[in-house]
Amino acid sequence: MRIPIVLAAMLTLALAAAPAAGATGPESVELVLSPAQATIRLGETIDLKVTVTNTSDAPTDELAIHIDVTDPGSRSSVDPEDWTSTLTRFAGPIEPGANVTVRWEIQPISGGNFTVYAVALAAGSENITASGAMLITVDEQRSLNPEGVLPVALAAPLLVGGLLLAQQWWARRSARTSA
Repeated sequence: MRIPIVLAAMLTLALAAAPAAGATGPESVELVLSPAQATIRLGETIDLKVTVTNTSDAPTDELAIHIDVTDPGSRSSVDPEDWTSTLTRFAGPIEPGANVTVRWEIQPISGGNFTVYAVALAAGSENITASGAMLITVDEQRSLNPEGVLPVALAAPLLVGGLLLAQQWWARRSARTSA
């Protein structure tokens, strides 16, 4: 009596894990990054959008959209997890001809020229689809007055020095008048 129950449970789990009938994988989608390029200063953020469009006649499977960052002009690697807290977001299933926009806020941590791209993957599929490249130029401009602290940094020592001079002047004046 237990064998049919176990087989029914296994069949139910297998059907639930299998892709929907007629569903398509990542090979049936198109990924477009926007903006196509950006020039920002170090410390600023970019709102990155990946538009996933189903180009087939069937709905897609649940898709994982993953972004990556690379510096093609350097031999050192870029850790994209330093740029955003979540590299993978999920989209789908997406109906035929429809699109879904997935968003990230990324913040570069070093200056230079970088390339960002996205890929779409589906569980159990051997295929992926990649977007075009987004070019990011990060200006490492140094500021003499970051966050507006220069006036405070200059005024504090001048104020303390002025108070010390005033105290000495007052002490000399008091010494002259008492003598």
